Amino acid sequence: MPQLICPHCDQKISVAISQAGSKATCPSCQREVPIPTLRELRRLPDQSENDVPSVSAGSIRRLTSESAVGRRIVFAILMLIAGTAAVAGLFSGIRYYAIETPATTEIHIAEIRRMYTEVPASQLVREWQQMEKFGLDTTSPYIYKTKAVEKASWGRNGLIGLSVFAISVIGAAVLGIGESRQKKRESKLPS
Repeated sequence: MPQLICPHCDQKISVAISQAGSKATCPSCQREVPIPTLRELRRLPDQSENDVPSVSAGSIRRLTSESAVGRRIVFAILMLIAGTAAVAGLFSGIRYYAIETPATTEIHIAEIRRMYTEVPASQLVREWQQMEKFGLDTTSPYIYKTKAVEKASWGRNGLIGLSVFAISVIGAAVLGIGESRQKKRESKLPS
């Protein structure tokens, strides 16, 4: 709503645009004030522009200090996650390098070929008959396969732990940079 200034008492009077060209009563001095035409009324300052609350430096500091506490809590949580992930990742990495796989499939096949060249023909015939009778299925995986799977699992866990560590540290760094920028802004505010 546009605002008029009473020519008698300098009181601000809010008027509706629909009142253009008529008269209004001043709420302070109770005198009649002529309302200008629509064209002139639109040039007057709007009440909503003048009603913007002023924000003091103290209220800004209070709001930023409340958000700073929240940022510090998130920073602490991220650093806790980073520390835990680093320990888990390093432990998994150490386990990965500590596990030795005694053989590979290629080495295993080469050993079987070497062994069968040294075995007498009668024993090969007996093994063939047992394979026909009982089948080729093994009851459990070979030990070297089990070790290889375990080693791969520790390696994957180590990579996941170190990835979580890196993401947490980056997040904490971003919060720290934001905190330092906030402190610079607060230091520029008037006391």
